[in-house]
Amino acid sequence: MPKPTEEQLKNLGEPIKPFQRTGFKRKVMEGENLKEPFDTIIYDATENDYPQNILLSNPEDIETGKAENAKYLWVITDRGLTIIPEQTQNLQAQRGVVCHTNLTEGGFAIQGGELWFGNNGFVYLNNKSGRYGATTLVERNAIIDYFYFVGYRNVKQLK
Repeated sequence: MPKPTEEQLKNLGEPIKPFQRTGFKRKVMEGENLKEPFDTIIYDATENDYPQNILLSNPEDIETGKAENAKYLWVITDRGLTIIPEQTQNLQAQRGVVCHTNLTEGGFAIQGGELWFGNNGFVYLNNKSGRYGATTLVERNAIIDYFYFVGYRNVKQLK
């Protein structure tokens, strides 16, 4: 697994607890910190591989918000980049589907957001995570750099 440089880590930001950076006054609810039931679904994306049974979307649908059923959640931790389809059922949580803290067991992460795989070969991503989202332009740019660093060559950042 490629190790990020000191500068990449600095630009990505410090590892944080859920909601620490965004300042939300919410706690991780029951079932939102469970990782074990999803071990076979959580995908280690650090090695420039795409998930088996990948959910692909039309780029136009992604950019207009019509590809919700193909959305993945992503987080960068000190161990790398992991993703999971957002529509993965989590019957132990009130919301009924997984969230970013299911990828971290409710622990620290460096950054997080949402992504889609376009049927044109691009990865579309944003930093929309109330738990681990970027708050500065430096962090947002560092996220794109990190995706390139781990091997994703066609990356487009969404607003």
